[in-house]
Amino acid sequence: MSSTASARQITEAYGDWAMRFREDGWTPYLLTLMFRQLRGSPAAVARQMEREAERVYGRFITRVRRDPGAPSSVGRLPVWICSPDYPVFKHSKQSLEEVTINDGRHLHGLGFQPPPQHSRLAEPVDEHFAARQDFYVRPDLPLLRLHAKLITHNLDGVVDYALKAMWRGLIGEDGVFVLPRSRSEISSSSTFPVRRFH
Repeated sequence: MSSTASARQITEAYGDWAMRFREDGWTPYLLTLMFRQLRGSPAAVARQMEREAERVYGRFITRVRRDPGAPSSVGRLPVWICSPDYPVFKHSKQSLEEVTINDGRHLHGLGFQPPPQHSRLAEPVDEHFAARQDFYVRPDLPLLRLHAKLITHNLDGVVDYALKAMWRGLIGEDGVFVLPRSRSEISSSSTFPVRRFH
């Protein structure tokens, strides 16, 4: 099987997973993480972005669950499927920041928020990030901006969009990562679709 065919199959598996989350009452969001200029090789930059996503996720889940590490939180933590992305040159205007900082490299994520009965977050995720940038963004850390957009339709298309760097061959299959890291933290009904899972 070609790598392109394999990447398409993995993207489709993530799409199936996303559909199951939505059917189970989880709310999907498209996440975008933009970064300050990072130093190092492309692999080093990727690792810095991944670590920063982990830090942001770690802060966020304390707003969703009072004790994220408790047994009662297993299967009730937000799930983020994250992938590096690169600017696609469009007819519409793009900011200089989007195409120059880190050569335009950033992270996209598919964020799945657990049903309201399992979350203590008082507002929708997009409103939370818009209002609380100062909680996640610090001048001494790599994250420059964090944005979430509610996915109201065409979930399959948004999955394709978020993971396009993989199926276009710009990153390998292992470039996509999932938070939380532990399989036990994700509901057993939402089977993880690909090999890479820490």
